Amino acid sequence: MASSINRTRISLNVVVQAITIFAIVVMLNVFAFNHYKRWDLSRDQKYSLSEQTRRVVENLKQPVHFIVFFTGHSDIGNDLKTLLTEYGYLSKKNINVEIVDPFLNLARAREVATKYKLGANENVVVVDYNGQSKVVSAGDMAEYEPSFSPLEPPRLKAFKGEQVLTRAIMELTEQGSNHLFALAGHGEASLNSPEYSDLKDLIERQNIVVEPLTLGDIDAIPEKAQMLLIIGPKYDFSDHDLKLLKAYWEKKGRLFVFLDPNAETPRLLEFLKEAGITANQDRVLRTVPLGNITGVLKEITADFLPDSPVTKRLANVSTTMMGGTQSLSLDHDRVRPENIRLTPLMRASKGFWAEKNHEVKPGNNIYFDPNEDTPSPVVAASAERGGLSDDRVQLDTARLIVVGNVGMLDREALTIPTVDFVLAGINWLIDREQLIAITPKPVRSFSLNLSDAQISSLATLTMGVIPGAAALIGLIVWFKRRR
Repeated sequence: MASSINRTRISLNVVVQAITIFAIVVMLNVFAFNHYKRWDLSRDQKYSLSEQTRRVVENLKQPVHFIVFFTGHSDIGNDLKTLLTEYGYLSKKNINVEIVDPFLNLARAREVATKYKLGANENVVVVDYNGQSKVVSAGDMAEYEPSFSPLEPPRLKAFKGEQVLTRAIMELTEQGSNHLFALAGHGEASLNSPEYSDLKDLIERQNIVVEPLTLGDIDAIPEKAQMLLIIGPKYDFSDHDLKLLKAYWEKKGRLFVFLDPNAETPRLLEFLKEAGITANQDRVLRTVPLGNITGVLKEITADFLPDSPVTKRLANVSTTMMGGTQSLSLDHDRVRPENIRLTPLMRASKGFWAEKNHEVKPGNNIYFDPNEDTPSPVVAASAERGGLSDDRVQLDTARLIVVGNVGMLDREALTIPTVDFVLAGINWLIDREQLIAITPKPVRSFSLNLSDAQISSLATLTMGVIPGAAALIGLIVWFKRRR
């Protein structure tokens, strides 16, 4: 009887242990399925979405439905599926992905083609949000290198899917595009010129329509103008132009101004001074020893400051400002009664100073004078009229950003921190603080080229050496257990 009881207890103990282990395994799997961490260890961070995309998806109020409708082969098919998988990982709640294959599901393909008015031989992605939709073609998501042979097809250079699809989501969620007007008529740089085409493309990816505007041709700035961009005017504003600019500012307008230090624009500078930002008649520079002589360096580095939402994410980062740069002075006391808040955005790096006597000519010795010169001066600042000191409270305000340099926007001088600053400034000006983030990164193609000998060695290792080693270890263990 005792033996029977012991066997029963042992059996029950084994059953309980098995159930416990099974329950632990199930709980661990459930926990791991719902709470996990993913790392992107790929060379170019291929599986990582940009901070901007994350913010756009996190702020979705309704689910976004992606419909992949490819009727034929496409060079970007695999990249697109990988990208949409990452969107799904980012938000399983607000991102739905459907792949429609006309060859496998003809009825669904006809339904999608009829609903969204698609052609019979199109490769597109339909982005549907809250009853509104946008169709993105495969060609919009690919960048090709030109082919110099009629027999050789163009080669895929880069995949731009994330930029295009995120912009499509922004267009649908914002119910239209934002409008930025770049002023012309005073010698300003044109965003349509080759020197600024890259910058224009980056701005348009933010769901912003860029249009030129000449103040002399109009009686009022268009109502749809959410901000004005002024890039290095060489000639001063007329009374008529300045009147329109002041009226726009008084109506809570938004302006982004890049100054050309070599230009004579007293009316424009007076307008900025009234807003509390004075552009000084100096140059930011530093001297460098060049053997027996002393050189003057006017291509400066500047540090982003952490006190503004525009530059908070760029704090402790530096960028290069090519060409001449003039310093800015902020008159807090004078504009405080007008409820204007001034915030420095960028400051020249250590070692640079604002020099009034900056002309390089015989007999003019340039050196730092602590009684006359300003070390590490402010070179970019913002003004906000009508806001509160508490950044958590958002009000409809007039906003202005002034930069004492324009050369930093040239294609040859454009750096990633500069692009981040410009786009963050634009998003702040048009009340899109939630989108102030790092610019979507470019995607680089990468191929692994192996010689025949390397491929043979790899095949031998994977199909011979590794399985053989495993078999040998198994034989050794078996032999020892037999003994």
